[in-house]
Amino acid sequence: MPQLLRWEVLYAVQQMDQWVRALEPHWIRGVISHLTTADTLLDATNTARLTKPHQSAVRTLENLQSAARAGYSEFSGITLIDQDVIDLRVLGLRHGASGKRRHLPGRVDLRTVRQPWLRQALRHWVTTARPTTEDFKRTFHATTIASTALAQRADAGEDPVALTFADATLAVDAFRAAGKRDGTPYSSSFRRSLLGMFFQLIAYGRRCGTLDDLAGTFTRVPVEHVISVEEPNEDFIGKAIPESVIRQLDAHLDTLGTGNTYGCRDIAPDARHLLYRTMYIVLRDTGRRPLEIVSLARDCLETHNGQPTLIWDNHKRKRHRRRLPITTSTADAIRTWQARRDQLHLPAKGDRYLFPSLTPLSDAPHISSTYLSDALRLWADALPPLHAEGTDSKGQRLLFDRSLIYPYAFRHSYAQRHADAGTPVDVLRELMDHKSIAMTQRYYTVSLKRKSEAVAKLSAHVLDQHGHLSPSSSTAYEMRSVAVPYGGCTEPSNVKAGGQACPIRFQCAGCGFYRPDPSYLPAIEHHINELRADRETALAMGAAEFVTTALTAQITAYQRVIDRMNTHLASLPASERAQIEEASTVLRKARAGDNHTLLPLTTARPKDPR
Repeated sequence: MPQLLRWEVLYAVQQMDQWVRALEPHWIRGVISHLTTADTLLDATNTARLTKPHQSAVRTLENLQSAARAGYSEFSGITLIDQDVIDLRVLGLRHGASGKRRHLPGRVDLRTVRQPWLRQALRHWVTTARPTTEDFKRTFHATTIASTALAQRADAGEDPVALTFADATLAVDAFRAAGKRDGTPYSSSFRRSLLGMFFQLIAYGRRCGTLDDLAGTFTRVPVEHVISVEEPNEDFIGKAIPESVIRQLDAHLDTLGTGNTYGCRDIAPDARHLLYRTMYIVLRDTGRRPLEIVSLARDCLETHNGQPTLIWDNHKRKRHRRRLPITTSTADAIRTWQARRDQLHLPAKGDRYLFPSLTPLSDAPHISSTYLSDALRLWADALPPLHAEGTDSKGQRLLFDRSLIYPYAFRHSYAQRHADAGTPVDVLRELMDHKSIAMTQRYYTVSLKRKSEAVAKLSAHVLDQHGHLSPSSSTAYEMRSVAVPYGGCTEPSNVKAGGQACPIRFQCAGCGFYRPDPSYLPAIEHHINELRADRETALAMGAAEFVTTALTAQITAYQRVIDRMNTHLASLPASERAQIEEASTVLRKARAGDNHTLLPLTTARPKDPR
């Protein structure tokens, strides 16, 4: 190679060694073999010299050029604070989540900020404060929004002395209307964050003297310059991954962690697969936050009375050594990984962690939650089509959006699974380790829109005592749907009392006001099993014949309700049956969350322990 090019490449490789986790010699050799006729590394035509340019080869060349360019600027006396195009890798900014050096392209053009004084303040902040890359990204985005708003002035906002309080208000209004590229607005919390970061930049510039010329009237007044917190949309369904989708994911567990994921250079493929498989199982079965999963201690299992317990740390609320009951299958998965982990030669700094860092180059002792997110994303995107709950107008199964599969969503799924199963809210609060019960109650809430749609769908499939269809309006159905545990009730005094004043002590199947619908089928079947158990108990006690006869009559009546309901459903098209089942699931979820105290459970007496 020419002497200048040789020295440029040697210098650039030395700089790259500080940026990337691992150098790739074969890509560097490949790039060099195509640059032997070039005069300098900074030749703009160098990319065209690469035959069959692979993405990794192009990225390697760009890294080498960035390093050489930064070296020339430093040698020429051009400091980073004087440049409009900066490289975050040269600055040494670190990623906030993992603390690792940047290894992705990091060139940022600050000229999108139109005002020179504001661009200078941003340059000074990034080169002196050295924020995390996430903080820089948000602050830069916020500065761009404010710059675009100030550009509406006659002087385009380039004179900092001329700015007034009205201009500060103009910038705040721009944050209030800020939105995504598709036109949808950002969440109120994100807009509030952007607004705060912009004025933090202004305050930093004033303290450091770089904004001494900025008018004092250009300031934020907390009383007026606020973005109000918006209430969540009542139609928001939640972020829980449906159980049907989780079952589809489980069917493809053998492919998790087999792609180009973190650890592919450090441990054997079978160990890497088992690592990610275990993290997924713990994530799915325990509902812990991603950071709580990856930071589990190596000895995170305890056994009490034969039942396994997970020991974990609540980093968010700084509550450590928490205990969570888990299933035997979950504990077995952890033990399998523990046995395999003991056979691996891993960095000593991660000895106390169940999922340690796999490379000595990592700054963290355990695997970053970012790597878990990346592995799930690669895995989910490579799977065959996943189907959501429900069907379209043609009876075809709906496709599930894969972007909704990410680690934290499994925490929502865990909570929703318990809420749907009727777990008492105070018990679920303990399982989730929530400080406030109001947070836990969100999982028992079904959006008003979905509930209304379910009511409209099931109101047309209500049966009377004789098994005949007895459709009603959605309003009437809604009032009855919460009256009694085994179906709707139209008896006036009972409806008026909210389902607490049944004249015949909830013997619904023998009542002319009884109006069941398909959403009550599981509850009716459960009640039949309870009646059968009561009958067996009565027989064992030698109770009078009229007692067992009454129980048998109730069992027969409720079984007749189920048979009539199933006959009616069997006569419907498959697509309509699927829609009814989906609507039934919605209403059962609503009852589990809203009516724990409305069911007539106070009539039951606890059994004498003797």
